[in-house]
Amino acid sequence: MQKPAQRFLAPAALLGTCLAAIALIFAPASPRFDSAPLNYMAAMALALLLPFSLCWLTLRIRTRGWQAGMTGLALLTWLPALAFVFMASYPLQAALARSEMAEDEPVASLRSGDGSHYKLYRLSGGARSSWSVLLRRETPLLPGLKLVRDVERRTHTYSAYLCEAPGRGGVALSQDPCNAVNQY
Repeated sequence: MQKPAQRFLAPAALLGTCLAAIALIFAPASPRFDSAPLNYMAAMALALLLPFSLCWLTLRIRTRGWQAGMTGLALLTWLPALAFVFMASYPLQAALARSEMAEDEPVASLRSGDGSHYKLYRLSGGARSSWSVLLRRETPLLPGLKLVRDVERRTHTYSAYLCEAPGRGGVALSQDPCNAVNQY
């Protein structure tokens, strides 16, 4: 006979996993590590968490009909999770080889009054697309972990000015000089 707390632990873990995945997908800001390989490993671990939770829940169910249905659902969730892990392993290997991502090149930064750090990144779209710039607001949570929100993106742009703008949250991107802190 199971204890009441143990009976609800597996469904609670599954519900928590699903809610965490939904929150990370639809949230305007996302947690990121300072190290690119850690970001890939965290995404791969989260992708495998749902199938593992479903398998754990399947083992806890005693009714044969529900157990068969949950086993089928668990097997269906393993396919996309393993495909994602397989596809994410290639950029992880490249990030481990060079220790930073070439497509996210930080070119300027500015600290605002509220403790947030604004960084301007130059993004390479690859051989068949042009450069773009991305302004991100990075708020430190823990050492090595930050909360990142994309503020503004300009496509087909190689250079931009990072300007202080007190009325617009502290920082703005500009194509024209505006007593710029950094120009790249």
